[in-house]
Amino acid sequence: MNMMNPQPMNSKSAAFFQRILANQSDKRRSVNEAMGKVLSVYLPTIYEEQLNEQIDWLLDSMLIELGQQPGVPALESQVRGGRVLIVTGKAGAGKSRALAHAFVTRPEFEGFGKPGCELLSVVAPSPFTLGALGNEIARKLGYHGRREIQHSKVWPVVRELMKESGVRILHIDEAQHGDEINSDKAAQEMENTLKRMMQEDEWLVWLILSGLPELSRFCQDDDSMKRRVRVVEFEPLSFATHAQPVQNILSDLVALCPAVTCNSLKADDFAHRLLHAATYQFGILVEYVQDAIAECLTVNGGGDLGIGHFADVYTIRTGVRDDALNPFLAANWLAIPVESALYEDVLDDTGNPTGMRKPKGRQTKGIRK
Repeated sequence: MNMMNPQPMNSKSAAFFQRILANQSDKRRSVNEAMGKVLSVYLPTIYEEQLNEQIDWLLDSMLIELGQQPGVPALESQVRGGRVLIVTGKAGAGKSRALAHAFVTRPEFEGFGKPGCELLSVVAPSPFTLGALGNEIARKLGYHGRREIQHSKVWPVVRELMKESGVRILHIDEAQHGDEINSDKAAQEMENTLKRMMQEDEWLVWLILSGLPELSRFCQDDDSMKRRVRVVEFEPLSFATHAQPVQNILSDLVALCPAVTCNSLKADDFAHRLLHAATYQFGILVEYVQDAIAECLTVNGGGDLGIGHFADVYTIRTGVRDDALNPFLAANWLAIPVESALYEDVLDDTGNPTGMRKPKGRQTKGIRK
């Protein structure tokens, strides 16, 4: 989630990047320069307004709960404690990038990613244990011990570090990894630990959890918690509703690259094919357009962006080389099971499916030129 902040650079890394640049061809350099704006621009999702409204709710509840809202009498005791905002959506929906953008651009989170910010963001470890999550948070808060803190001791350390650091909001990305806990007792312990942070009188904490749709089950069996939880779901796009926004995304990104045009991709048929290829997920759709522009620059040096460039990108992402199974080329493209081409089952140590899925590694063979 902190990917939008510059990474620290040491002399060895700097020398490595200098060697890359020294051996970069003029063509590679030209493509990278042309793609700079295309890759860095932020395209708001259709859930942007809803997400920011719920972040407002989270922040306002903090003001009232902690007696910091002018005109509202201070509460004699905490009424509810911290709140939870849950942001869910399938892989590629754009939720992580939307949250990252909110964290970086909203003035309430000034200094995000640096010591002293009241918001801390971590990625849930996988394989997931409560102890591993606690140690990851402790590291982010500045703990540098050589050994991991014991499971039974790490969360008191986390709570103390959060208080010392002034962190009031904890964001856990990929929080559905908690589903990897394979016993009801351990799962309940995780829920209780997070609840305790939201009820700790000395230092109340508010939570933002983001991940796959199964995350919406968090605390739903606890009547005292359900009223403190709100969910923003990044639902899949649809052709009926989003054909024109898809065309707008295409036009907006191409406009950032003067060497490329898109005169041949204005039909609704193409928008529908693109939606289907992206499994109707906003983030994947944007990546397809970006990658197709890069393919057009790399192969043709620019010019008109065509459906063949998108077909090549699909082959690169999935390894599928049969045109009859490529949604940009096939006649019966709606029948193609794109999700099974883009994702694969996550297996446990014994080789059995865990019920979770991950993106397949990109492949480079078999691309049509």
